Amino acid sequence: MKFSIPSALLATATLSSFGNAAFPNVPGTCLEIPQVLGQKPFKLMQYFHTQVCEKANCTATINQHNQYLHNNVLPQLIQDVNSKLGVSASEQALYNQTSTQIIAAVQKGCAAEGNKPLCNNPEGLFNYGACAFKASQPILEKQVKQLSSSVQLTEEKCQKIKQLDSDEAAWSKTLPGYIDRFAALCEKDN
Repeated sequence: MKFSIPSALLATATLSSFGNAAFPNVPGTCLEIPQVLGQKPFKLMQYFHTQVCEKANCTATINQHNQYLHNNVLPQLIQDVNSKLGVSASEQALYNQTSTQIIAAVQKGCAAEGNKPLCNNPEGLFNYGACAFKASQPILEKQVKQLSSSVQLTEEKCQKIKQLDSDEAAWSKTLPGYIDRFAALCEKDN
């Protein structure tokens, strides 16, 4: 599994859910990642809502936003993160294969939920998220052994993830820049 934005966030979410419990195979630095992230993801979601939903009055669907993410955001972010973390080609290939399977399963199984409005639709977003989680579970369960054996969390990898999560330029310029571009597309389509 390569340490890309989605995999780093998955690792962070998993670690967050366990709090500060000491796991023998998880380096201490990895357990610090949720604290490093703090409110940054929440603030980014607030910025998204303000720029895209309120100011741009976006009428895009969840699927349209996902397409923007897959085409315009994730490739560059993943490339940058892989470069900074020194992800091996085999880890990248495994992650790409798993990611492609998950995306296809979610697109197939959650198309109806994804055709709902992106903005001002918390119930629709929750339903889409639940559907995406359910659609991805069989793939993740099938790949879990291979993924877990390739993760091999080390203190060094955790420190690199922690540094990435601490990068103020990413949180104040790079990620908001993607949001601003999506908001501009929404305004153009209105």
